[in-house]
Amino acid sequence: MQMSTKNTLKILVVRPDRLGDVILSTPVLEVLKQYNPDSHITFMVRESVVPLLKGLPFVDDVMIFDPNERHSGLNHGLSGLFNLIHDLRTRVFRISVVLQSQWMIAAALFAAGVKYRVGPLSKPHSFLFFNRGLRQKRSYVEMHEVDYNLQLLRRLGMRIGTRKFIPKVFISDAVKNEAREWLTQKGIKQNSKTLILVHPGMGGSALNWPESHYAELILRLVKENFQVLVTFGPQEDLLMARIQDMLGTSKDKVVFYGCKDVGPIEKLGALMSFADLVVVPSTGPLHIATALGKPVVTFFSPIRVQSANRWSPYLADESKASILVPDVYCGQDFKCLGNLCHYYPCMRSLSVNYALEEIHKQLKRK
Repeated sequence: MQMSTKNTLKILVVRPDRLGDVILSTPVLEVLKQYNPDSHITFMVRESVVPLLKGLPFVDDVMIFDPNERHSGLNHGLSGLFNLIHDLRTRVFRISVVLQSQWMIAAALFAAGVKYRVGPLSKPHSFLFFNRGLRQKRSYVEMHEVDYNLQLLRRLGMRIGTRKFIPKVFISDAVKNEAREWLTQKGIKQNSKTLILVHPGMGGSALNWPESHYAELILRLVKENFQVLVTFGPQEDLLMARIQDMLGTSKDKVVFYGCKDVGPIEKLGALMSFADLVVVPSTGPLHIATALGKPVVTFFSPIRVQSANRWSPYLADESKASILVPDVYCGQDFKCLGNLCHYYPCMRSLSVNYALEEIHKQLKRK
């Protein structure tokens, strides 16, 4: 997008990590645009999440961070760093807000001459390269991830109350129409029976509900005459096969999406937009669902850095999310002890009956 004048305030927001983290960062861009309506705001993210962001009214441009090729790190020498410096210099940013700090990005912003460099002071390089840094130790889990992000804006004179701005994603009408046609082809009838979307997979960054529980829940939903759509990520072929095997002949009553046939991430968002409720663990698709305003039933680990205190759905109306957490005492901060823990595996203690009750409660509220 072309700048209207040479004096336009150019702001860069950086979030180079996972899908869920990126979605939870969108309130920062909305606040920046509200405080600076004539500014030009660029969001630097990985390419896979770009389609969920490009149509948002407070995002003027998206810059791709490519750590595997163009912006690769020390494994390929310093060429990646120099490429990133060049890309930043050509855009002439005055302010940068880094929400997840990596040394190469912080160094590139410094070398590119960005005047105001905001970021969390938590790693050695951050003290060197951020001149508007704020001391944060996010592993202490003293607030939600969104609030940690918004807290950084205090270094630009902005103080924002919690839950004032909620995460958002964009799904184009064209992708929604494509998803609608796909659902019709698969026999899912809209506005007839309730459609429940179940997404059992996750990247492994937190404890998940057992696969057998997901399979039993799907069977129970089919028995109650719900329409059920089960979705998977591109690398979850084996997970899908295991769940289909546990479903037996009932798998013919369920619609499956994903794995080798998975489309871009906005296709999953479009499918979610037609669901009446989404069942999903603590992962990126959870935050797509809640950003679309869908009621959710979700499962969270009691481990501190994985907990709902930091990663739960960030909603103005918190009643739209049923957050299921094992009722155990977990003294772990970072990693499950496995068999050394008296409560292991604690996620199994979240029963299918419990999840089904919460599904009915959410549908009744809806």
